[in-house]
Amino acid sequence: MKKETLSNIILVAVLIFVSVLGRLVTNYFEIYNFTAMGAGALFAGVMLKDKKYAYAVPLVSLFVSDLFFHFFTNIQGIYGGEMLFVYAGFMLVTFIGTRIRKVTAGRVFLGAVASGVIFFLMSNLGTFLFRDMYPHTLGGLLTCYWSAIPFYKQDLFGSFALNTILGNVFYSALLFGAYEVLKPVFVREKATTIA
Repeated sequence: MKKETLSNIILVAVLIFVSVLGRLVTNYFEIYNFTAMGAGALFAGVMLKDKKYAYAVPLVSLFVSDLFFHFFTNIQGIYGGEMLFVYAGFMLVTFIGTRIRKVTAGRVFLGAVASGVIFFLMSNLGTFLFRDMYPHTLGGLLTCYWSAIPFYKQDLFGSFALNTILGNVFYSALLFGAYEVLKPVFVREKATTIA
């Protein structure tokens, strides 16, 4: 049986850190929501066997990038109670990753799409609950979701939902592909025997 090594944890953390840099760059160029954050959460859930790291690495990455936005840009990084729903969404994405036992292109693709859908649903639920933009009724919630679909018309793919889903698919392919290429060079796995 193979045991996770420090080199594997470091490689995964570095790849997720690169995804944080990607978030900063895409926001700088006003390509909102086409980021690697959801892909990073999915990737951590799949690749990190120790679940405390699997959940901590993407949450810390998200928090650090939010702090950077808040203190060093004109983007509001800290924005109230609805942030809890965004962070909870990323926890659910990580959970999806922990359920992927065997990594295949199809499973990663479905996980990436599901991650985008979860982020869309959770972030807009937070908007609905913490802002007075819509009546707090079922109809108001549905209007909130409907209004969020074309929210960022100037974005790369023309909508909040498409940017999030396509970003997750693109960056999931990039992260999982980079890991497979770099793993033989950087990760040393120790074999342990089972008595």
